[in-house]
Amino acid sequence: MRRPLFASLALAFTASAVIAACATATTTSYPDVSDGGDAGVPDTGTKDGTTGNDGGCAKPCAADQVCSNGICKAQCDAPLVKCGDAGACIDTTTDKTHCGTCGTVCTTGDAGGLQPGSNNPDAGIPFDGGYDGGAGWSLGTPGCGKSVCAVACPQGMTACTDGICYDTQNFHDNCGSCGTACAANSEWCTQGHCCGVGTAYCNGACTDVLTSPTNCGGCGITCGGGTPFCSAGTCIAGVTFSQSFTQSQIATAQCPVWTAFRASLTGTYSSITIAGSNDLVGRTCTGAGANTLCQALHNGTVVSALSCSGNTWNVDTCAGSLKITADGAACTCKTPGYAVRPCLASNGDWGGVNTATCNGPSQTMTVTCK
Repeated sequence: MRRPLFASLALAFTASAVIAACATATTTSYPDVSDGGDAGVPDTGTKDGTTGNDGGCAKPCAADQVCSNGICKAQCDAPLVKCGDAGACIDTTTDKTHCGTCGTVCTTGDAGGLQPGSNNPDAGIPFDGGYDGGAGWSLGTPGCGKSVCAVACPQGMTACTDGICYDTQNFHDNCGSCGTACAANSEWCTQGHCCGVGTAYCNGACTDVLTSPTNCGGCGITCGGGTPFCSAGTCIAGVTFSQSFTQSQIATAQCPVWTAFRASLTGTYSSITIAGSNDLVGRTCTGAGANTLCQALHNGTVVSALSCSGNTWNVDTCAGSLKITADGAACTCKTPGYAVRPCLASNGDWGGVNTATCNGPSQTMTVTCK
């Protein structure tokens, strides 16, 4: 049976429309951004939600992946990772702004009010080896290694747990190693060891470099020749006490100087002299007796009626004060006499040289051990 001509034309038109519609649905193009892009070549697979690709992926890829040749792949090759949508591929094992994990930034410690030259905790202490002008510490340079933040320190310094680099050979609170602190106000850090102020670490021990003639002012500095003695860290010809006294006034300022003088008598001596503004030559004892007297002053021991170089000498205590005389008298007054007792805390009876030794006139008195 033959169909009418208009019916055949209608069927043909309908089939053409369907074919045209299908062609339109299957040629939608997505730019390929994962392998360089091929705009104009239609993708034939499923769009992954962020990028299209030839061949497509069967399902949307994860946020940190891209669709490549039909397979969801990481945006970066291991060990690199993507840190942020717009970021580059990062090696978190070494990157100091993404160390171990994205966003972990490596920094140095906070030094706060930390001051340089801190091997000496008390600025009033006169001897610290001259180090307090040094740096003592540094912030160093932050870095990342094996996914862990660290601080690179200048040569000779050590990074401690607070993220700061220290000179552990000299820094008071990290002496020898991180966290090893010297005693406050009484010790300083010298060559990585805590020693009392006025001493330095020489030949394996804390040594008195203020008085040692073989380590005078520093390790290995030896006194000799015309300056064989060490006093206050300086090689000198002798150790001398010299102070001015005022009649009837207690020697409040002179007593500490006398005490320091006695403490500094650490050598071996061959002469001792008592002199002053009223007798510039004074009286001198030489030989073994001189060393006996100087050592007695240092140790606070008694020497009675020692005959030396034509005079009778005594070292003893008078009202709790150690004194030395070269006039044969012990704890008595003599006029004229030769007695030095600066720490006698009563009546201003500090002694006298070639004058009365009780309530003596104003004068200067000296005692020298050589």
